[in-house]
Amino acid sequence: MYGRAVRRLALLLGLLVLGGCRPRDEGLTLVEAPSVAPADIDARPLGLLPRGALVLGRLEGRALFGSPLASATGTLVRRVLPLGRESNFDAARDVERVHGAFYAMQGADFCAVLQGSFDVASIERAAEARATTSTGAPLVRTRYAGRTLYTAGNLGFVVLTPRTLLSGDETGLRRALDRLRSGKLEVELPGWMTATLAEPKAAFAVVGDLERNGVTRAAADHARFVDGLSTLRILGNFEPPGVHVVGALGYRGPDEATKARLSLEEFQQMSALASIFTAFAGVIPPRLDVTMNGRELAFASAVDTGFLQVVLATASAAIRPSNAGW
Repeated sequence: MYGRAVRRLALLLGLLVLGGCRPRDEGLTLVEAPSVAPADIDARPLGLLPRGALVLGRLEGRALFGSPLASATGTLVRRVLPLGRESNFDAARDVERVHGAFYAMQGADFCAVLQGSFDVASIERAAEARATTSTGAPLVRTRYAGRTLYTAGNLGFVVLTPRTLLSGDETGLRRALDRLRSGKLEVELPGWMTATLAEPKAAFAVVGDLERNGVTRAAADHARFVDGLSTLRILGNFEPPGVHVVGALGYRGPDEATKARLSLEEFQQMSALASIFTAFAGVIPPRLDVTMNGRELAFASAVDTGFLQVVLATASAAIRPSNAGW
């Protein structure tokens, strides 16, 4: 029962990403590339992310890698960032903050901006010398927009400065480099999004404007609480028992919010039943405390470490460079 629930969650996330329309291809209107100073690149991570994101997030690396989730997260990082010890790269040591986004451009695409302290010379030297990655996929070097991309299958990275790396699938990376080449790193987000992402007390934050991309229609048949969902806000930290999360789901109107609340209550009943079978394995499905206010559902949850480790392991297994990403 629990394995089925994880698979349904993965399917739902895939539908949310694949259900949207494609954002404008910024690479079609580019002219001669202006130069962007490294200091400007380091100062504007959100500006590097392509437009049209379905979901955006910010993560504090020190908080994550200081938690019990460090090992499972390290495995996931090695999947999306094909760097080994010869690169003098250690995510737990080097990554201070990550800004990332999911898209529906050529499929389920993503791009992330990693910031911290990176040994550029060692990374480039190791990438040049490396024939294959830890996943077995060959590491390929290509040039685009005046930058060098290193990809394994459809996943890779670009070194921008000693403090900033790009990671993602090839489509996400190229669109980010198009923005950098255009020299226009303006952040074009609603105020509520930028305020949520900048919340100083949160170790991570997630926002989404789902209605404008029409992504919820594709997922509503699989999770009824998604029907009519328009906005998403999540804040959290990595305190015991694993992760504390608060947030809000915004709907088109009170009727959709009411239906979503009833759907979540049914889901809670299923989770309570599943916990009887999974608690013996140390994996406890999270429980949501939900309150309704007009067209918005506010929620809070404490997610068990064991549950999150299973989710991260499932995500790591789903990311295979040989199958074009996800």
